[in-house]
Amino acid sequence: MIFFYELLFALVALAAIFVGEAWNRLAAAIFLGGWFLVVALGSASFDARLATNAGLSDDDRRFFTDARDGLRHLRLLFGLATLAALAWRLIAG
Repeated sequence: MIFFYELLFALVALAAIFVGEAWNRLAAAIFLGGWFLVVALGSASFDARLATNAGLSDDDRRFFTDARDGLRHLRLLFGLATLAALAWRLIAG
């Protein structure tokens, strides 16, 4: 499952590079920041589902745990990418 998230990150990062080169770097930073917020909300949703602990089978718990861990990894990647895009904007002008 983590491979899927890393593939999604790579595709979105490439899209951000194209957005930054085609339009402007601030738009690329906003684009990545939006993805960061979506992933953060998804991670919080899985955390909330696991916290309820009501009616989850072992397979469901394993799925939600793996998905939560993958989204945490993706949240870290998008957070770093957003910071890199902002630095790119500030340095390159």
